[in-house]
Amino acid sequence: MGPDYRFVKYQADAHHVHLEDLDVFSDGGPDSVGLSFQLDVDFTYFLKEEEIGVLHRDLAKTYTSVIQSRTIDAIKNSATTVPFTDYFKKRKDLEAQLKEAIQARWNEKPQLHAELDQFFLGRILIPSFVADKQLSAKIQIETNKKEEYLQQTRIEREVTAVQVNTINLEKNKLLRETEAKASLITENAIADAERINNDAINEGTADLLQAVGIGTQEYSTAYTYIRTLQNRRSLNLSVSYLDQDNVLKTTSAAAA
Repeated sequence: MGPDYRFVKYQADAHHVHLEDLDVFSDGGPDSVGLSFQLDVDFTYFLKEEEIGVLHRDLAKTYTSVIQSRTIDAIKNSATTVPFTDYFKKRKDLEAQLKEAIQARWNEKPQLHAELDQFFLGRILIPSFVADKQLSAKIQIETNKKEEYLQQTRIEREVTAVQVNTINLEKNKLLRETEAKASLITENAIADAERINNDAINEGTADLLQAVGIGTQEYSTAYTYIRTLQNRRSLNLSVSYLDQDNVLKTTSAAAA
């Protein structure tokens, strides 16, 4: 002890530090590049009482500036791993991450002989040019999505048009096949009807010739010829028996 010696006092209670407008850079993420903005943070810390002697030997009264410097360094390095949107959507998780990064940075050699207590993330200040850039990026993303949807719409319409055309072609094919089958059935029916009618005429004629006693080929041919003439629409033919001697006389009129 001597007249030129004095006690050096260190703060025993919590140290409070306020950092304002701290420049940080976020992680770009999948949608955009990283953005630069500013943070306000507040934190408190305590000096480790049992290490005050070592703190005095290593840093003396400069420990406050060293702690602040390492804190800023830890916040900036950790901020680059966080997407910009998480600063608003996951604020509590972000605070916990930054606090952990600060304590880890303090524990690096040479240690600061201090322990972080409370950490609060305050205001997030986005510069106007950064906000405009972020807005432009979002608009571009939405524009790209819109164009993608329009392309998908055109593709769907083309595919639908092809399907409609295929269905129409199939419909026309079925209609033609149905009409062809119907025509064939009609023609076959007409042919069968004519065959049946001719068979009936032949059988009726044979029965008639047999009933009237016409047995020769000559008379049969003559009868068939007269019957054919009678069935013609453009010919008016009448046959009459004029005397008792069965003399057959015919009178024919000119074609109508």
